[in-house]
Amino acid sequence: MEQNNKECNSQVDVSFQVLKTAIQFSSPLYKQHYNFVKNLVDQHKPKNVADLGCGNASLMQVLKCHSCIELLVGVDINRDKRITKCELSPFFGDYLSPQDLNLSIILYNGSAVEIDSSLFGFDLITCIELIEHLDSRDLARFPQVLFGYLSPTMIVISTTNLEFNLLFPAVTLRDSDHKFERNRRQFQIWALGVANFYNYCVGFPGVGRPPAEVGNVGYCTQKGVFWKIGAKATESCIAG
Repeated sequence: MEQNNKECNSQVDVSFQVLKTAIQFSSPLYKQHYNFVKNLVDQHKPKNVADLGCGNASLMQVLKCHSCIELLVGVDINRDKRITKCELSPFFGDYLSPQDLNLSIILYNGSAVEIDSSLFGFDLITCIELIEHLDSRDLARFPQVLFGYLSPTMIVISTTNLEFNLLFPAVTLRDSDHKFERNRRQFQIWALGVANFYNYCVGFPGVGRPPAEVGNVGYCTQKGVFWKIGAKATESCIAG
């Protein structure tokens, strides 16, 4: 960790030290996450979508309105975070102006590192702010399950960017449950290794731009967008 912080410090302009106010993003970070996935769905029209580590299913509430999605699945290991049925039910306005949707929504209590045949071969699987909550044993198993067994066409993995933490006073890890946080180089080395092994390509966008007066710390949250090589629109991943 000490070495990581030294690498980060070398990349940041000294001007960040004079920032006294809280960082303000153009829109709340969680909305940027949801809009990022929403735009991918708009572009690629997946029929089967799963969100691993779905938490309170906020992303699912956004995606349920997409007419292209026929099956929407949420998986979370914490029963307490599972959302109630009514929050994923149609909005009141949907009854006034009904749409011709063929959508099934399923919530599972389960783990992202356990094999589940019901999630095999999905068009899109998202893992938003998930991997940093996995211990070393589960993290080693995670690619085997997600890429090796489930093998979806498209995968979105987002995780905190350690370099950005320098803009948060007195912050080492952003959440007490985080087992680790990676800088851009570390995450990209991991992601490229996984992609090459399981025959995917990967691009590295992100959300949460730093203030203009700060040096090259990257996005607040970094993302890996993976496409199975040979699948339709693989070139979009390469463009990143």
